[in-house]
Amino acid sequence: MDCRILRTFTMRERLILILFLFLSGQVWSQDIDLNQLEKEVSNTKTNNDLRDQAKKITLQDAIEEGLRNNFNEKVRSYTFQLNELDFKDTYEEFWYPQLNLTMQTDGDHFVDNIYRDANQNAQDSTVSPVGYVGLEIEDYSLFNWGRDYLDYLSAKNTYARNKQRLKEQRRALRFNIIAEYFNLARQNNVVKILKRQLSHTSFIYRLAKEKMRIRKIDSQEFLQTKQLFLKAHKNYQDALFEYYQIQESLARYLGDDLETIYYPINELKFEPMTIKLSESLALSMRNSPELLDARVEMENASRSYQRSLKDNLPLPEITMKLGSYQRQFSGTGFEDNYETFSGSKNVEVAASLNMTWTIYGGGGFLNKRVQESSFYQKKIREIQLRETHRDIKVTNKLTHSRVIYLQKKFAAVEKQRETSRRVFDKAVDNYIASKTRFADIYQVLEELQSSQVYYENTKYEHLLEKLKLAQLMGVDDFPGEKFDTLVLK
Repeated sequence: MDCRILRTFTMRERLILILFLFLSGQVWSQDIDLNQLEKEVSNTKTNNDLRDQAKKITLQDAIEEGLRNNFNEKVRSYTFQLNELDFKDTYEEFWYPQLNLTMQTDGDHFVDNIYRDANQNAQDSTVSPVGYVGLEIEDYSLFNWGRDYLDYLSAKNTYARNKQRLKEQRRALRFNIIAEYFNLARQNNVVKILKRQLSHTSFIYRLAKEKMRIRKIDSQEFLQTKQLFLKAHKNYQDALFEYYQIQESLARYLGDDLETIYYPINELKFEPMTIKLSESLALSMRNSPELLDARVEMENASRSYQRSLKDNLPLPEITMKLGSYQRQFSGTGFEDNYETFSGSKNVEVAASLNMTWTIYGGGGFLNKRVQESSFYQKKIREIQLRETHRDIKVTNKLTHSRVIYLQKKFAAVEKQRETSRRVFDKAVDNYIASKTRFADIYQVLEELQSSQVYYENTKYEHLLEKLKLAQLMGVDDFPGEKFDTLVLK
């Protein structure tokens, strides 16, 4: 600048001018640091890595692999066998007499003497074993006033509920795999959206640099475009980080190594729900896992209370003594013997009474506190059942309403996305021709990104609510709609 012109400025004006020149120099020096970021934006290597180095997987493959290899599902397969074994014991103990094969020998049978004292232990040791082999039938209860039957019914009820619960847990795993697979597909699309947003902001930033060189915009607008570009870069990196977090979660469900990287082939198809509220409510009242649990607990508590009442009455138990068959052996030979009890071979039906009432101490006078405790447990379970029934009804209505709300929201978001794209195309043309301010192009870019992300999120939230409703209803799929076919062809 000509020194004669500079002398005409006041001291304050000179300082402002020097500061402006200094800041302009800073702007251009910082632009050099962003060259690498701009190259990364134009480079497609990151997106190619997400696709080429990953394990390509369809939704159906993910479901099959998860149901086959998931850690908890493997445990459930053995839990099922344990449940079957436990109830088989309960069933046979209740319906059939216990038959045992027994063998016993005396403890003074010696095979050989390692050391023998000639004075103090001079007697001969037994050479042949003495004992018996036999079949024993334990006393069989014919009638005990329904006390054992109440226990059997509770055990049978618990057994059946445990089988149902294992199926429900398998269904929940399938739903989790579907949800997490489409969550990965959703985030993959979000990454692509933010990648495009980064490309748009990079273009605007480069355009602003050219305009800055020819003095068509001021430094403030240039710095705003730069800030917009850096913000887009940050959002893109955040989306990538979340994408890899979802990868780990999906690997856990599928039973893969946690380092496995997936690339979802299928995308979620938006499918409106057709089931009516009355239908979903009826199914929930019949099949809801929480309601079934509460009902089983209430029924078992009611039987326990009935058992406590019968246990406190002097009711004799009628049993049949079936006895045992034994073959006794010794060094002199063997002898067969059958007896029902000591000194008798008669098959008899006997009635016995074995009762104890507390006068003072634990259980209360005449065991009243035992009965009261069982009664209160029964009342608690009844209250819990009513409350669970009410909660399921409310939750079903709310979830069904949220699904309908998200369907209406999706229709609006879909239109918003289409409109924001057209607005963006026109706004970019106007900004290139310097007919639009930066504030306008900034708003258009934000609307474009948010509408596209809202589109993906709304579609995914709609699926989650439908899965939640299906879990509440206790069904694997909605009538006429299978969740594992909700993919774009």
